[in-house]
Amino acid sequence: MNRAAVIVLLCVASAVAQPKLSAPLAGIARDSNQQLRVVHGVSGTFVWHDVIGESIVDWAFDGNCGLVKTATELLTIGANGAAIRYLPAAQPEAVLSPQSAFFPATHELWQTGPKGETKISIDSEMIGGSVIALGSTKPHGVQLAVCRAKALRLLSVDTTNGSITQELAPGGAIAGHACLSAGGGSLVLLPDRMLLATAHAVLVQTAAGIERSIPISASHLARAGEQWIEVESATGPAHMIRITSDAEKAYQLPAAKELP
Repeated sequence: MNRAAVIVLLCVASAVAQPKLSAPLAGIARDSNQQLRVVHGVSGTFVWHDVIGESIVDWAFDGNCGLVKTATELLTIGANGAAIRYLPAAQPEAVLSPQSAFFPATHELWQTGPKGETKISIDSEMIGGSVIALGSTKPHGVQLAVCRAKALRLLSVDTTNGSITQELAPGGAIAGHACLSAGGGSLVLLPDRMLLATAHAVLVQTAAGIERSIPISASHLARAGEQWIEVESATGPAHMIRITSDAEKAYQLPAAKELP
């Protein structure tokens, strides 16, 4: 056997031995059949995969961990989107971030972590309004977006004792629209920007005060992955918005298909 033939055979054997390649995990999203599912893909080419749950109220996932709320439970999920723990949580309403859940009925803030769950109560008078979004968890702190009448406020909460350590009035277009209809799931807080769902566009406002808009109708936003926000619309298809350091770009999600 000559050298060329040996090389060809080695290449064929190597190819057979390689595991089947698959697209990377983008995040999690709710399909057109109202199932929360794992989504793989990049740059707008998405494939639906495993079902995480049905009859989902809300969810938040940052690519490493996340929380999913059903009518009766709070699920913690890992980096692959699979459920890790199921916690009883019968309260109908919850505001989520990937590691925290706020329950308006009891003013309790739950946090999840490697050592389990912690719960603290926050004085309703200190909040002084309706919590509509949670920011990412920091060491001993969580940011709450609160509507007081028609005014948006960002409160920093010390998670060791439930006290308010800072209050900010963000201003801008998002502050002017966020509390007109304080429905859960309309605002997402990221470390460097906010996104708000409106009937005509998704509004974006950076920490530096730069404002942009994405011209798609939106009724619900959810943190869907490390770089992704899912956008649901009452009048059109769902989208995924990819977040980069200086921009946002929307891609349409495909219609749900049967699992492979």
